[in-house]
Amino acid sequence: MKINNSFLLIRNLSIYFYAKKKIIKAVDGVTLEVKKGETVGIAGESGCGKSTLARSILRLVPPPGEIVSGEILYKRSNILKINDQQLRNIRGNKISIIFQDPSIYLNPTVSIGKQICDVIMAHNNVSFKNARSKTIQLLDELEIQEPGDRFKNFPYEFSGGMKQRVLIAMAISCNPELVIADEPTTALDVTIQRQILELIKGKLIKKDSSFLFITHDLGILAEICDRIYIMYAGSIVEQAKATDLFQKPLHPYTQKLLAAIPRHDIRKELTEIKGSPPRLDNLPIGCSFYPRCDIHTEKCYQERPPLYKVDEDHFVRCYNV
Repeated sequence: MKINNSFLLIRNLSIYFYAKKKIIKAVDGVTLEVKKGETVGIAGESGCGKSTLARSILRLVPPPGEIVSGEILYKRSNILKINDQQLRNIRGNKISIIFQDPSIYLNPTVSIGKQICDVIMAHNNVSFKNARSKTIQLLDELEIQEPGDRFKNFPYEFSGGMKQRVLIAMAISCNPELVIADEPTTALDVTIQRQILELIKGKLIKKDSSFLFITHDLGILAEICDRIYIMYAGSIVEQAKATDLFQKPLHPYTQKLLAAIPRHDIRKELTEIKGSPPRLDNLPIGCSFYPRCDIHTEKCYQERPPLYKVDEDHFVRCYNV
């Protein structure tokens, strides 16, 4: 697959977890690119490797996980090869990440204002006074009422939606070139999900920045993405422009994911995807989707399909396309 003008390029990346004499292939030979100013989505069921892939971009894969092969190129510099100081200059500054559960990633003993200020001062030569002013401005832009007073509050004094806004403020506080959102609305109720999504669309997705949005909800990606990657069992099974993916999904897994999305304009029964994803420590020899696929052949069982090029920007890992 020929890839040009990549702002972020993940190439042939494999991440394994070693536990109790088992090898769990969380990410298996993934290639993915994000171009400057582009919004890219990654979708798939829980456990398919999306979050592990996202964490690997900033070398945040927890033990016993290990990046066993591949490259992560940011502006042609391999993040897996740079030293700790260079990595610190990138984390939170050039590339930031929004995690899905703010209660875990906010320090309960430090005010939210101080936590955001710490990020700003860590990457910019500014005083606490200037960082505080920037923080209050961010909180106001993210529609947190009375930001000057809330600056002094602790995480337990915020609702789930408000804490997610704080994480967003931290993510954009240094004007990063790439923002990664790892299922940022999963832990919120439907109404708050919509509010957070609108904030993300309005505040994060800008003309001169890049955005990587990870979710199991294809409906969200339809609204914001230029291109979408579909992951299954640690691998990319289809990638295409967002419009092409929704108009002409090719992989049986993508088709089933789309058929399971409820629509307000069409009355129909939702289609379930029968069975469960394979265990990542015991993947099938051939296509990983073979046991759940309605159109499989003997070849699908015997040999893993490559990623076929269907169109200029459309690739699919399936023999039966």
